Amino acid sequence: MEKREMMEMMEKREMMGMMEKREMMGMKRMKRMKEIRRMVKTRRIIAIALTIIMLVAMTAMYATAAEDEAAEEAAEATEEATADTAEATAEDEAAEDETITVSLRVEGIEKPMYYNSSITVAAGTTVAELLTAVNEMEDSPEIKISESAFGVYVSEIDGLAEFAYGDMSGWSYRVNDESPTFGINLYELKDGDEVVSFFGDPFGIGMQYPRIDISKLLSDGVIRFTSMDATYDEEWNEIRTENPVAAAIVTLDREIYTTDEDGQITIADKTGLSGFHTLQIEKYDEDSGVPTVLRFAPDRVMYVPFADTAYGAWYSDAVMFCVGEGYFVGMDAAQNLFAPLENMSMVQLFTVLSRIAGVDPALTTGAQWYKAPLEWALENGLIIPEDELSEEEQETLISDLSVAMANVSVKRENFIYLFYRTAEIVGAYDMTLRADITGAADYDDIYEDCREAISWAVAAGIIRGTSDSGLVIEPGFMINRATVCQMLYNYYN
Repeated sequence: MEKREMMEMMEKREMMGMMEKREMMGMKRMKRMKEIRRMVKTRRIIAIALTIIMLVAMTAMYATAAEDEAAEEAAEATEEATADTAEATAEDEAAEDETITVSLRVEGIEKPMYYNSSITVAAGTTVAELLTAVNEMEDSPEIKISESAFGVYVSEIDGLAEFAYGDMSGWSYRVNDESPTFGINLYELKDGDEVVSFFGDPFGIGMQYPRIDISKLLSDGVIRFTSMDATYDEEWNEIRTENPVAAAIVTLDREIYTTDEDGQITIADKTGLSGFHTLQIEKYDEDSGVPTVLRFAPDRVMYVPFADTAYGAWYSDAVMFCVGEGYFVGMDAAQNLFAPLENMSMVQLFTVLSRIAGVDPALTTGAQWYKAPLEWALENGLIIPEDELSEEEQETLISDLSVAMANVSVKRENFIYLFYRTAEIVGAYDMTLRADITGAADYDDIYEDCREAISWAVAAGIIRGTSDSGLVIEPGFMINRATVCQMLYNYYN
């Protein structure tokens, strides 16, 4: 009896030892990580395999008449563990053929050292494996990965090594604007993940991760930058508080500002603020020079909605897309208005179509914003004069058309036909698509010359009809600016 108790005690110690080792592997750097919540499949399979060995040994040891029940339970556990191993192996094999796309940004002291917004890797790839793969790519930084008792981590990139800016400085990482609590070898990536490896001193001097608040931009010209900062109590429990990012340098469309004690900058002239803007922020420790704010990605832009196109409106995404692509601009820069529900005029439509076709947007602004679009329409046969025109006559015609077409609203069939012709001119679209629209309730109302274009538009998903009960085109319906944005958004997305 004493021998059996001794053996059981030894087994318990072995199991406790294994648990301690497993916990040690999951400790975060500087003993600030909590217990590992996720393990990669390979580690899970190893753990299950070890469990099987232990259970088999226990089954043999307890296989006596007096312990049949315990042996039976151990055998059942062995079967379950074996099934888990088979399932995990099957999952790994199925994942081998799957791929995901992620991005990686490496931020050094004063500038980005590497940025790739689209990297294709195998499903199940960890951050460590991503960095290793990038290390082997052309024109990539040299990344050194090390291992300690607290896990796997980046120790050096292109000569910038840990402790170079202080005893606690080094490389950390974030995924999707969050700081994981375990090593880079344990974080399994998903499709669309954004990974940032950055140098700093987050556990000593500190590091802020700025967020943008533009809720008062159009009314007061104010942009506020805040950060959810982490501190730890005596038991290393994390406490998060929102703090302003003060005394940081902000570059907005090449204009430089400094945030005040509330993390705010103020734009004096609010004219034309709606739309897209380039934005960057940075701050460094005065003594060491180490970054204390994580910079934005080099291609980071800030979208400011128009005062009359708030988030959540049915057309808000479409307007944002068309403004971002340069197809549309606002109608009132001083008031930051887009006028989404205003009827689209014919001269506005030719302006949008000319931009889609590649006419320099700079030529479609100013006092004679209509001139280049109407010249493009004449040159490409979208407007056909009755007689051949001299240069002077064409100038007069364009001037007259700009006035006349400003008062001509666009019908659904007009837009579809002219966009179809523009797509033919551009030559980068699939013009073979066709849908049967003869069953449309208002098919006979469609102008004959527009029917082919509408058939193409339905097949391409530009329009879906206006009725749930059946296809209704409403070819003569006057469309507004928001509707044109939505139809272009439907096609391009």
